[in-house]
Amino acid sequence: MLGIANSVILTAIVIFLFFAFLHKKEPQIVYVDNVKVFSTFNMSRDLNRIHQGDLKKQKTTVDSLIGILQKTNAPSENPELQQLFIYENNRLKEMGDYFSNEVSQQVWSRINSYMDNFGKENDYHIILGTQGNGNIMYAKKEIDITEEFIEYANKKYEGE
Repeated sequence: MLGIANSVILTAIVIFLFFAFLHKKEPQIVYVDNVKVFSTFNMSRDLNRIHQGDLKKQKTTVDSLIGILQKTNAPSENPELQQLFIYENNRLKEMGDYFSNEVSQQVWSRINSYMDNFGKENDYHIILGTQGNGNIMYAKKEIDITEEFIEYANKKYEGE
């Protein structure tokens, strides 16, 4: 009697373990196109719009100073104008550097935090990023979650 009970329990355990392993979820590995995520993320677009306006104004200032310097017969006789041009041109370069470095870093920081939450919410084991330059040489389109993530990130950014 005890032998039959042990056999039934052992069989039940084996069946349970078999189905537990059979239904074990496969690791989900997906990828996103980093370039597309960055360029279509609303925060990136907003900051680009803001900073491009500032950069355009500064470039107009520099271009105006170049025009004035070119019209001046002897630019070396006007050191104040030359100094102003050098100052404004350096300012234009600094603004461009700030946008390409600092602002990009702010955007990537936000994207990465959303990516972390997105991965957890969707139970992904690995989310790879590709830039089309060799990081991922091939992947099935079925595991490309770029559009899904962009929609998620933009909703989070907009406060939804």
